[in-house]
Amino acid sequence: MTPDTSDTPDPSDPSTMQPDAPGQPDTPGTAAHAPADPDAGWRLMPVQLEFFDVAPDSNLGIQFTTAGVAWSLGNRGGDSIGFSYNVVVSSASGEPCLSGIEFNDAMLSIRTAPGSGGLARFTLTLFLSIHPEVDYLQGYCTLNEEALILASFGAQAPMQWYNGRVSATLSGYGGNYRPICLTVRGTHPGNRIEILISTRKGLGKVNWSLGPDMSEAGGILFASQNGPLPLESLSFTNETLSFVTASASSQNLEFYLNAFITWEPDELNYVYLRTASDSSVTVLAQVHNRQPQVVSRTDTVFTL
Repeated sequence: MTPDTSDTPDPSDPSTMQPDAPGQPDTPGTAAHAPADPDAGWRLMPVQLEFFDVAPDSNLGIQFTTAGVAWSLGNRGGDSIGFSYNVVVSSASGEPCLSGIEFNDAMLSIRTAPGSGGLARFTLTLFLSIHPEVDYLQGYCTLNEEALILASFGAQAPMQWYNGRVSATLSGYGGNYRPICLTVRGTHPGNRIEILISTRKGLGKVNWSLGPDMSEAGGILFASQNGPLPLESLSFTNETLSFVTASASSQNLEFYLNAFITWEPDELNYVYLRTASDSSVTVLAQVHNRQPQVVSRTDTVFTL
């Protein structure tokens, strides 16, 4: 039945609210469609979904019920990852465990493969396309009871999603900030590793940062594949991130660091990273939603 729109709705009357208005909670399956034209005012936000303890031979799903939010492949240009499976370095060594993935505007559906390997872990990256007036989302997760999703949106800290109703704020980056994930491999006890950031002289300046000035910002996060963090010290200046591995730690250490970079002017579109460390150390960096790349001991280009 087509509603009568001849009269102007009274905003004070809840019964006149239109469920398709951007940013309004809605019923499942009615999220607004992203525009075909990527320049139609909607913004893109990178998303990382890290799944834990997922059962084999099961159907998983995330469905949005907020109008004005849709899954997306991103701008599909340059070295942008778009949609990926286990590209994120913390899960890239995991065994393949999926038999199918598909998504439309409001729904992401995943099918895990049959097998006897027990509960699985994997990571997906993709984007949200967001209406300019929308600053949150609501929806539902379909997961087995043991499963957990760590969901990261833009520069925000990860949040835990379980089976059932879910929500998230969509605060964006809060200025010229980009998250950067660093993976350090092959270190030995007592090693000193420095990662230096710069840009071409005269183009602008770039600094290490704790993140944008907002309560949801991710800040700096460490993780280790080998249990306790194998660090003795960490320090950073505007241009240099420096850490020393613990002298009592084991050989062939591997750990991860999530931090931020910030820059000016707005038009700056690439930066340089380089390392100063022992030759046995390998540093892999991933800026924003870009492809991961090994950082060499000379300036290595990373696009913003």
